[in-house]
Amino acid sequence: MTIDLTGRRIIVTGSASGIGAGAVEYFLASGAKVAALDIQDQKGDANPNLVRLACDVSDRARVTKAFDSAAEFLGGLDVLCHPGGLNGRGIAEELTAEDMRSMFEVNVMGTYHTNQEAWRLMREQGGSIINFSSMAAIRGLRNEAHYAASKGAVAAWTRAVALDWGKYNIRVNAIAPVAFTAMAEVALAYIPEAQREAALKQMNSMQALPGGLRGGVAIAPLLAFLASDASDYITGQTFSVDGGVMLLGS
Repeated sequence: MTIDLTGRRIIVTGSASGIGAGAVEYFLASGAKVAALDIQDQKGDANPNLVRLACDVSDRARVTKAFDSAAEFLGGLDVLCHPGGLNGRGIAEELTAEDMRSMFEVNVMGTYHTNQEAWRLMREQGGSIINFSSMAAIRGLRNEAHYAASKGAVAAWTRAVALDWGKYNIRVNAIAPVAFTAMAEVALAYIPEAQREAALKQMNSMQALPGGLRGGVAIAPLLAFLASDASDYITGQTFSVDGGVMLLGS
């Protein structure tokens, strides 16, 4: 069963793979009109309710251009779903200033750029912004200090702008997902090949629910809920969707 999003106008970043691709598929199946943005080349079946646009979220000029093109196609903007981001591994004491800078340019500044452009298009009628934090920002992950720090900043930004933009009836929430996506593959690739199978089993065993890590599409139902009017009393929150890895509040 899908949530009815008929008529909803949605921008999705990071749409070429993983959670972004799953979100685009789910939103379209729910009746929404979608602009799919990614820095990578995107291919897909022709759909009158879908446009695919190139966008580097770390470049403000390109973000502004992509959002303007998206809004023209959509006829406005109701929802920004922003999973687009960068992951990476590195030993904390060996991280360079460039390692930190590149991570923050995509994850933090990309959130800043896309959120401000969404505000510009939503400020008259309201809307929903869905950012992406990470379990790394909540509990930390070994060899991902720069990634964890960037996602912690995203969570803090989300809470703050939820307060600032509530007067415009713009809701701002975040997701902290655990799913088997390209980012999970990056983490596995950092592990010596002989140890990867054991590492994957360990990742699966962290969850309270059976079945192991699910794909990015498992996050989509919550994204649809946050994109809908059913969530119109929810803002400033970070939701863990992870099969029970975090168990926040326990």
